[in-house]
Amino acid sequence: MSDPSEQLNDVLVRFHEAVDAITPEVIDAWTSAYPQYADAIRSEALEILNLGYHGGATETDSQSRDYAAKVQAAVGRAAEREDKTEVPDLRAALERQHLDVRTFAGKLGIARSIVSDIGTGQIVPSTIPAWFRRAGADCLGCAIEWFEAILENSRPRPMTAAFKASDLPTTGRARTWEEAIRASSMSEDRKTFWLTGKE
Repeated sequence: MSDPSEQLNDVLVRFHEAVDAITPEVIDAWTSAYPQYADAIRSEALEILNLGYHGGATETDSQSRDYAAKVQAAVGRAAEREDKTEVPDLRAALERQHLDVRTFAGKLGIARSIVSDIGTGQIVPSTIPAWFRRAGADCLGCAIEWFEAILENSRPRPMTAAFKASDLPTTGRARTWEEAIRASSMSEDRKTFWLTGKE
């Protein structure tokens, strides 16, 4: 069902056209497929339920109805809430999809240490190439823009001292994508692929 490149308008139009009855299972399926638009989908589901409850459009009316106005209104509501939408870090995004670092890395064919380093902000996000961003978004079933926001939001965890020291602990310098790939334990073929995007 999910196409990561779809825009909110397209998703909401498809939601209106595909859904006959609003059920928790339907809402779950659509919000899982489009986590970046989950709030807008839930809002539309409530609108549809309210319309039916208050004796709005009949079934025949709904088949010929133009969804443009409703979709535009939903996009407007989503835009108003956009700054309030919490972007997860990579680990939280994986957990939402019932994945762990090992499984995600395995699906992508990349070293687990690379995914782990991305998740803890040890790789500079701006150096991560487009082919990894596309592959990661496909694997999570989300838009590339949403996956990029996840990468940007993945930062080092606060460090706590495990022993008495006079200075606070510090994090090391974040590496570039190339530095991380070259230092990994992957085969030379896999390193070449993740450095160039070509087999």
